[in-house]
Amino acid sequence: MGEYLYLTLFAVLFVYTESLAEDKIINHETTLGRLQGIVKTLNEENIYQFRRVPYAKPPVDELRYRLPIAAGPWQYKLDATQFGPSCMQYLLQNDAWLLPNQNVSEDCLFLNIYVPRELNKSNRKAAMIWIHGGGFTAGQGMLCDASYLALEGDVIVVTINYRLGLFGFLSTMDDFAPGNFGLWDQHLAMIWVKENIADYGGDPSNITIFGESAGGYSVGMHIISRMSRGLFQRAISESGTTLSPRALVTNALHVARRLGQILNCTNSSVHTDSKSLISCLRAKSAKDILERTSDALRHEPGVLSLINRVGPVMDGRFFEDFPENIIKNKTSMGRLVFDSVDLMAGTNNAEGGLFYFSLLGFQKQYQFNLSEGIPTKILCSLIANAFARDFYQNNSAVQSAICHRYTVNDISTANSLEEQGRQALSAYADMFFVAPTQETLVKHACGSKGKTFQYLFSKQPIYPWIQERPRWLIGANHAGELPFIFGLEAMYKPSVPRTEDEVKLSKKMMKYWTNFAKRGDPNGPLLPSWNEFGNDKRYYLNLSIDSRIMIDLWPDRMKLWLEDIPDILRQGQGIM
Repeated sequence: MGEYLYLTLFAVLFVYTESLAEDKIINHETTLGRLQGIVKTLNEENIYQFRRVPYAKPPVDELRYRLPIAAGPWQYKLDATQFGPSCMQYLLQNDAWLLPNQNVSEDCLFLNIYVPRELNKSNRKAAMIWIHGGGFTAGQGMLCDASYLALEGDVIVVTINYRLGLFGFLSTMDDFAPGNFGLWDQHLAMIWVKENIADYGGDPSNITIFGESAGGYSVGMHIISRMSRGLFQRAISESGTTLSPRALVTNALHVARRLGQILNCTNSSVHTDSKSLISCLRAKSAKDILERTSDALRHEPGVLSLINRVGPVMDGRFFEDFPENIIKNKTSMGRLVFDSVDLMAGTNNAEGGLFYFSLLGFQKQYQFNLSEGIPTKILCSLIANAFARDFYQNNSAVQSAICHRYTVNDISTANSLEEQGRQALSAYADMFFVAPTQETLVKHACGSKGKTFQYLFSKQPIYPWIQERPRWLIGANHAGELPFIFGLEAMYKPSVPRTEDEVKLSKKMMKYWTNFAKRGDPNGPLLPSWNEFGNDKRYYLNLSIDSRIMIDLWPDRMKLWLEDIPDILRQGQGIM
């Protein structure tokens, strides 16, 4: 729940102003039927928006816990002037002014299309499909207004909704509820774009998928799925790849049975068969399932657990094998997809800010004050212990290695507790974001036909993304790059201060992202050079006010996760 809280705090800093009275209504003919959208004027240029376009039938009643079915053509003129509801989730009160549509519904499988400058079917503009983050439990396509990104890069941007939580990722690990429904939603949305984007002036042979956090995980999953062949040419993974220890859920069946028990579909002494369980859950109201989700996902009180309880699973269909095995097997269908795409991936230099909220509830129990920093004993006895217990078979040697690598040895300085706090959060960031991204890039650069690029976003915004952040928590936190990619005008309130340098950086990043989408190379006129990542020279672009190319991101820290810990496990050290 700490990550969900973070995303909520992050979200309340956004603003979206809706004023249809100032927008022009436009009618448009497509293969699927006639629809009505709007034309907005931003910086004296037109942006065409088509909202709430259905790509799948409503996943309700008997279609709940089933793979999505294409919506097909519509019989009457489709009203695409208003955003649709978010998929089932909790929208906190602070979000009320944020979202144009503040409703949630199971009938949520819509996409939004942003077309820059002119609506001309003869155009062949590159298309980008945005997959939102939110821990697979929250988020919506309309959160990120893609108007400025589309205009800056002259690309078409499509943002999508997909099923979340125990509507999108419940699994009995068999054919009755195989899981990954949210991923299949994303997949069907990609098929929709491939088949229909030409009606909006897009190029169906030039599609890029991009996403952040859970969206980044999703991107990483699509580029190793055999089901993705031919659907897109490029991928951008921001703060999340499929090689992260938290990318896949391993206890999905337990969660499904727990939800069934809570909703009186089964009991604790006798496990109901999957068919009966899912049939019973389909009969429950969406409200009942949402209200009891937190009970089904609850961790043991007083224990710092980092295991995801809701998200994608290894189902044997979307994934033919576990991600690491797919990438390792150069003849697998998923590896062929992986090798065929151009890949850009990166992280922020303070991703561990996400972990800050997970630690808040342990201060009294472990007697430390987060506002001052994180003591070494907390790093070693609480954090490193949780990492080793949850992901490395409770291996004591792994725990010791993590403790040793991130311990601040110089305790003589006044701010040593603060520096220890930064190092502790770096351990979290490295394990779940930075090292998996590095490993993915290394694998992609080795023998892939596609190009490979790495970035590190390190600009700490003047306006922080974490409310009441302590002074020692510095850098670009998780999701901190989003306003710079979608445009500060779109994602900052007018009252939020921004510097000319920040605006320039945002425009550069929008150019990098859209240049990559158009031709597989982010470089362009008036942009700092961005060298391709290679196994001989691991170039990355440090994105900040003074952006510059650098080599080999944090090699000592990466060595721990990608070499030392695997060696410990292979040698059987530290087994408890």
